[in-house]
Amino acid sequence: MKNKVINIGIALLFIVGLTLIFINPIRDALLKRSAKELSLEHYTAEQLKENEQQQDVDFTFEAVQSLSLTDVLKAQASSKDYPVIGSIVVPSVNMEVPILKGVANSALAVGAGTMKPDQKLGIGNYALAAHYFEGRDVLFGPLYNATIGDSVYVTDLDKVYEYRINHKETIAATDVHVINDTPGQTKLTLITCADAGYNRLAVEAEFVEAIPFDEMPLK
Repeated sequence: MKNKVINIGIALLFIVGLTLIFINPIRDALLKRSAKELSLEHYTAEQLKENEQQQDVDFTFEAVQSLSLTDVLKAQASSKDYPVIGSIVVPSVNMEVPILKGVANSALAVGAGTMKPDQKLGIGNYALAAHYFEGRDVLFGPLYNATIGDSVYVTDLDKVYEYRINHKETIAATDVHVINDTPGQTKLTLITCADAGYNRLAVEAEFVEAIPFDEMPLK
């Protein structure tokens, strides 16, 4: 009887060990799948504008929770129903993430979310938030490798808005003022987790220009 209990215990430890080994690759694969399903090749500019008009959207960033494998699995079932409004690309770090309206946990399980209800591309401070996983090339993880001077492109399929990174720092989770508009400045602010969620990485990029989507050589 004692040996049987020991064997069961060993088997359970083995299963738990395998789960811990494969949970991150599974999560990453699912996140990449979502990014592909929500890529702008599946949308028109009119659809994105319609999604932008949705009113029942959560902007309570303080309520955002850590992203678990369960959250990602749940998001897969309804990812096509999410209010995709654009895409953000940072070529230097091979980052491409769909943009959704609001920061509901379900939205942040598949992409980056807008942090203010009325923000507009190319006007004021356009702020986006997304999750980060250390050493992973999903969601906003690649931002840790971005450097000052790197170009960032955001599009709504009508225009491509180019920004250039000019500031990058770790801030306290309570420093929400960084997403406020600054008189006379047009910029992009990207927020993700830092220091196991206790702080935030804030990447600021200054506005360069807006180009009609059809005239942009970099797709």
